[in-house]
Amino acid sequence: MVGVNPPRTRLADDLFFVMHDNSTGRPRLHARLAGLGLAAAILGELMLAGRTTVGLAAGQIRLVVLDTAPPGDAVTRTALDHIIAEPAHRLHTWLQFFARTALADVAARMTADGLLRPPGRRPSRRQAPVDVNIAAWPGGRVNLAIQRREPLNVQDNVLLGLLVVTGGSRLVLWEQNPGYLSDSVAALPAPLQELIAQTEAAVGDSIISRR
Repeated sequence: MVGVNPPRTRLADDLFFVMHDNSTGRPRLHARLAGLGLAAAILGELMLAGRTTVGLAAGQIRLVVLDTAPPGDAVTRTALDHIIAEPAHRLHTWLQFFARTALADVAARMTADGLLRPPGRRPSRRQAPVDVNIAAWPGGRVNLAIQRREPLNVQDNVLLGLLVVTGGSRLVLWEQNPGYLSDSVAALPAPLQELIAQTEAAVGDSIISRR
């Protein structure tokens, strides 16, 4: 990585980079697991922006809209529109719903933002990053923080939590530190902790359904 830190990207962009090879764009996780992680990251972006939170209604964990103002990008704007239109769905249901297209949606946004190279004449899930340093930085800064035992900011704590529950941490972290990982998730606001817990449950359901 270069001496100057690359610009910070969105949560779902960071997770996409960490879930793919820095130079080739080759996926590190199964598409179903990556899709669930990216769906959670999209919802995480809405929570971090103060658009939504998590609440309990009729005994179910649901997304609660706090601000209906349209976000600045099409991916989170579309997600918020769906949530506003159908507020009765469980958070678990939204994760499964957005997971169907999250990989393609986030890749398209990153391509439009100049972070990924446009797909060739034969579109596939594999798109190489435009800048290897920018692609490597999300995983690099999380690994450096773990190595130095430094606290992460809220966005990177969510990134780390989603990496762990999707199984990506064993592929990209330089060292496994269960105490650091649990402390990082515990430091998050309760709605973001619940998002990570629900993602873990959705990943478990996905693994069971494939057996």
